[in-house]
Amino acid sequence: MKKDRKEEIQEVTENIIEKNMADIMSDRFGRYSKYIIQQRAIPDARDGLKPVQRRILYSMWNLHLKNSEPFKKSARIVGDVIGRYHPHGDISIYEALVRMAQDWKSNFPLIEMHGNKGSIDDDPAAAMRYTESRLEKISELMLRDLDRKVVKMAPNFDDSEYEPIVLPALFPNLLVNGAKGIAAGFATEIPPHNLGEVIDATIALIKNPTISIEELSEIVKGPDFPTGAIINGINEIKKALSSGQGRITISSKYHYVYDKKDESKIIGIEIIEIPFGVVKSKLVSDIDAIAIDKKISGIKEVLDQTDRNGISIFIQLEDGANADAIIAYLMNKTELSISYSYNMVAIDNNRPVILNLYSALIAYLSHLKEVNINGINYDLKKFKLRLEIVEGFIKVAEISDEVIHLIKESDNSKKGVILALMNKFKFSELQATAIAELRLYKLSRMDQIEFQEEKKNLEIQIENCNKLLNDKWEFNQYLIKQLLEIKNQYSKPRLTEISDQKIDKEIDHKLLTKNEDFYLYITKDGYYKKISLKVYTSNELSTFKLKEEDNVFYFDKVNSLSKILFFTNLGNYFIIDCHLFKDCNWKDLGQHISSIVALESSEKIIRVIEITSFNSYANFILISKLGYAKKINLRDFENKSSLKTKTCMSFKDDNDELIDAQISNDEKMLFILLNNGMYHLVSENELKVGISLKARGIRLLLNLYKHPQLQVSGFITVSKYNNIIYLTQGGYIKCWDTSKLELTTRNTPKMLFTPLKNNILGLQSLAVTLSNLKMLYTDNNGNLAEYDWKFILKDKTKESKLLKLDYSFTNPGYFITPIKINELIEADEIEQEKIRQEYQGYIDKNIELTAEHALIKKSYNQDIQHLNNEEQEELFQISTEDIELPNVSNNVNGNQKDKKNIATKESVSQKIQEIEKIDLETIMQKIKQIKKK
Repeated sequence: MKKDRKEEIQEVTENIIEKNMADIMSDRFGRYSKYIIQQRAIPDARDGLKPVQRRILYSMWNLHLKNSEPFKKSARIVGDVIGRYHPHGDISIYEALVRMAQDWKSNFPLIEMHGNKGSIDDDPAAAMRYTESRLEKISELMLRDLDRKVVKMAPNFDDSEYEPIVLPALFPNLLVNGAKGIAAGFATEIPPHNLGEVIDATIALIKNPTISIEELSEIVKGPDFPTGAIINGINEIKKALSSGQGRITISSKYHYVYDKKDESKIIGIEIIEIPFGVVKSKLVSDIDAIAIDKKISGIKEVLDQTDRNGISIFIQLEDGANADAIIAYLMNKTELSISYSYNMVAIDNNRPVILNLYSALIAYLSHLKEVNINGINYDLKKFKLRLEIVEGFIKVAEISDEVIHLIKESDNSKKGVILALMNKFKFSELQATAIAELRLYKLSRMDQIEFQEEKKNLEIQIENCNKLLNDKWEFNQYLIKQLLEIKNQYSKPRLTEISDQKIDKEIDHKLLTKNEDFYLYITKDGYYKKISLKVYTSNELSTFKLKEEDNVFYFDKVNSLSKILFFTNLGNYFIIDCHLFKDCNWKDLGQHISSIVALESSEKIIRVIEITSFNSYANFILISKLGYAKKINLRDFENKSSLKTKTCMSFKDDNDELIDAQISNDEKMLFILLNNGMYHLVSENELKVGISLKARGIRLLLNLYKHPQLQVSGFITVSKYNNIIYLTQGGYIKCWDTSKLELTTRNTPKMLFTPLKNNILGLQSLAVTLSNLKMLYTDNNGNLAEYDWKFILKDKTKESKLLKLDYSFTNPGYFITPIKINELIEADEIEQEKIRQEYQGYIDKNIELTAEHALIKKSYNQDIQHLNNEEQEELFQISTEDIELPNVSNNVNGNQKDKKNIATKESVSQKIQEIEKIDLETIMQKIKQIKKK
């Protein structure tokens, strides 16, 4: 009767088994992991082979592809492996076959291949249909005695035949050739070692089973790579050998190439050995890229001269290049030196374990003993069986007539003859069978003598076998003899050198960088341009290319050996070595700073400072928009020139940000401009050095807390004799004499100027009128131009009034005052250094402005007003010549006993006061001199 549809559905649903998905995944992944670990990726500790490698070798053995036999197509071998032992993809099997043939990956390749088997440049091997393969001679040691049943066999995947679960492996393949693989939860990285050393260590272990790992480490000195090179650090090697895990440094082997005409002149560096696993072509490309990008100077050309005689990478050097510094840099920045992970994971007793040198040797030695014992037992059994037969032959010769008669009388079957011989003459079944098959001529006297000799030899062989099995010392001597034969036939000198000298990670970039000056432009949008002196002098400023609505924020001639310190609005800083800036074309837009240092999208550069040395008595003043401030010593930034932003000021308020960072010397005043036209003028001594880089600082301006609408627009550090120049976003400009500004408290600001009705007083740029001050802007045509700001010093308008700039502009631009921090004076001369920095700096840089200041004070004199620009310039020079200034010693580190010529604060102050007191009569005399000319 036909079942109802509902009954069928009900019957099906009743057989549904519900299980938790997590449990199912855990169980399935566990099975998968076990398979991957044991059957795919991790080698066996006994023969050092993964299953696919073992099956390839066994298949080639069955195909009679010994080293003495002709080659056979690799595709034929791969097909045999797939069909009989390894039901996986042909590509993975062929890759494993090729890997065992590559002599730069193994000390002793197990397969010899004709055709393209790849290269150390990571070139792929030819397809399997083009290459031919056969076993290497040493592979016979891996497969020898398989016919003696020395290892266990297991059914293949379809139970049609048997395959070995491990090869005899009479030489220590795991340690000698190494292994690499990644499984589920496990990975292995076993480096190759020297065959002679490993065999010596095995012999030492046979002689002394309690030998220590330290003693073994004296024999096996460390990995011995097929590519040679140098291992740096003996202690790291010993740690890796004793624990099975560790990191060792491998560096290339090289020598200098000298000029044939001048043997003291180095013209190049030749790399002759590279670290294990390094792709040579990539290494050459990396070195070449360093030379092309000019990350270091001195490399002229990189040539790959490698041929069948060995590796040769020739680095041609420029004249005067520092070869030691160049090779040290390349060792640190390229794969000329690598860190190799030593991770000896292998399958031991069906479990993945970490092996050290001792346990790896124990695993190999235990396997070697088992293989030899199985072989001896096999031989013993064979000898005993043969002896039994030979004894039967000897006996039958004595009764040959009776035996012949018995055979004649028996029935015609072989079985009948055997039974008759066993019953009448008491022969064993084995003897009776052999006699039944014996030819009559074997009963001759000569053959009987041979049987007697064979019996004696068999008895000796049986005795030897029993001695090896029962006498431990004899067995050990047998193993040692076997190992020494392998060593004498196959061992090679060590290729990898062991050195206790470590690679120095500190790089002195000054030795690697060409000492040259160049111009560095940085824009407000974060673009930079590195311009050579030649390009700078051969181009006009108007042709300088900028991004639309961008403008130059920093511009100066810098040195390639200097560092550039950047501050950002987010309270971060970073330092870039000048040699890292790439050359740019004059008419290009340049490259963004983010190509060197990663910046956030809202992060903007607010201050750029060139540093030639961190050994300088200098502090940085940092002030935030909400009035927080801190003072940081320059040395706090030393040795932190990593290409990452780091914090120099933190903020608790999301609306706060860093306004500016200024240099100080503990003797200046802080001129702080607020967004309502008011200012603070306070001593920088309100701030103390010692606050950590990540701190917020102190609340310097107390009134900002009471009036949240007030914010800091900008600030600068000033001295008594500076002029402050101010540029607004609307294109207005004004200058103030600091000596006329009133000091304020931290709580009460003063009014600086009356805000204009159209509210265009947003601060664009603020500076001190030093002689090197420049003002760059972008005109309406998008061209960069420089503006002569000095007219403002002769402004006769009221101090509360701002002057409109007399140029058409797209962007008002910025005042640019390049700041350099130079070498420091010794600590015990700091006081003298302060005097020199403030007053000599004033005299050197501002003497022209000092003379101008004197003229401005008398600016209402009609005679001065009628002078043209050239006459005024000459007046400034003449006025300066008549002012005798005290000598400020530049060599404050020298002999301090003679202090007559060293300036003091009082002497310099006195002279500056004399400058301030230039009277009208003196000015008029100078004017008359000019008019006479």
